[in-house]
Amino acid sequence: MTLPNFDLHFAVLALEWIFVAYFLVAHGGHILLAVASIGSLRRLIRSENAKMLPPLSTGYETPFSIVVPVNDASEDVAQFVHSLFNLDYPEFEVIVAVDGASDETLSELRQLFEMESFPEAFWRQVRSKPVRGVYRSARYPKLRVIDKAKGGTGDTINAGVNAARFPLVCIAYPDCALQRTSLRRLVQDFIEDPNTVASGTAPRIAGRDLISSGFIEQPRLEGQLSSQVQAAENLRKEHCGRHGWAALNACLDVSDRLCVFRRTVLIEAGGCNRGIVNPVLELLQRIVRQHAESGKPCKVAYSAAPLVWQSAPTTSAAINQSIAHQRIGLSDALKLNGKLLRLKWTGAIGRLAIPFLALTEVAGPSIELFSLLFFLSAFALDLIPAQHLIAFAVCSAGLGILVSWLAITLDAIVFRTYAGAGSYIRLFIGAIFENAGFRQLKALCSAPKMPQDKSPQTTAEQQA
Repeated sequence: MTLPNFDLHFAVLALEWIFVAYFLVAHGGHILLAVASIGSLRRLIRSENAKMLPPLSTGYETPFSIVVPVNDASEDVAQFVHSLFNLDYPEFEVIVAVDGASDETLSELRQLFEMESFPEAFWRQVRSKPVRGVYRSARYPKLRVIDKAKGGTGDTINAGVNAARFPLVCIAYPDCALQRTSLRRLVQDFIEDPNTVASGTAPRIAGRDLISSGFIEQPRLEGQLSSQVQAAENLRKEHCGRHGWAALNACLDVSDRLCVFRRTVLIEAGGCNRGIVNPVLELLQRIVRQHAESGKPCKVAYSAAPLVWQSAPTTSAAINQSIAHQRIGLSDALKLNGKLLRLKWTGAIGRLAIPFLALTEVAGPSIELFSLLFFLSAFALDLIPAQHLIAFAVCSAGLGILVSWLAITLDAIVFRTYAGAGSYIRLFIGAIFENAGFRQLKALCSAPKMPQDKSPQTTAEQQA
């Protein structure tokens, strides 16, 4: 018995074309998404100019319930909560949901905000661990603190949703800093379009010293090279990704650091899924899937303006955890809501957004790392000429750098996120390292350990 002849050079050439095609599709798709967002950017510029006129809707905005999930590892909780009281918005409440924190953490919150135990009963509309106590502050009437048994981030958010009284629920994490007008920006889409079920944004990167006051006034990009690389990556995902998908009404990837939902829609969906990396993102995609299944119109709004800020992780362990949180969180959400691919009338969501996100954001780092190792090995074994290696470098890193520079240029023209030319020079440098090393190394990041996943119950199951 003879084995069929194996043409090594043909196999190598086929793999070359497959990898080159991947990079052309990925980078070309990001450029098209940037083009798709231009119309939205033009409307945003006009709205910025309109801000010089007196506001017409002051006092009539939909009130917010801001849910702040807290655990023992949370930092700067008091500073973040204090900053919320200075937001430029007429009516809102702040619910700090404490997830099984130690007596020391709870006593610190009670002392700082002068809180006393308050016997409050509320309807348990979404599943959560038992609430051990509710505390109110005479000094800060908008604030309530909920002490609950430990159950994870999703469970903590559910407890806050059960206590919420207002039509819009804003989930905000205490490791960030907001703009004073963040709520006004996020509520606009709910006012203009009744089909809006959620509104999100993504954090910009700022130095830890710049968010010490709770708000960002004149942000600058300083510090280590790793911070500049992560800031460049954020802008690429923002202006050559999420904003373009939002223009196509196919936004499925928003940050969990600041996100707003209609409370009724959130409850009908069953609340946050407990025991997964990113329960807010999974909830968003589940809401879109449920509306598609029932044939209801649905819009997920997205604001590309800098509304929330976060300091970049600097240690290798913290960077690994941040990357795994984003990548594994998106992967879990897409798996649990993969039915969107098969549903009719999902439009760009099922045909474009899900396949593109799965290919470039979930599988992308592994593909890029493997392609790099393949081309270097093939060149070292004299299987490909130097011209092929150079062509690969141009298609992978070269086009990627151009896409990142396009995003940075759009940000500098439209938003002027960072103060000073020096910040944007650092971003251009960071974009080079982001495409030539950082993205490939993301494939080596391990998934964080999470408790066993438990699917949320429907409202009917909870009532039964």
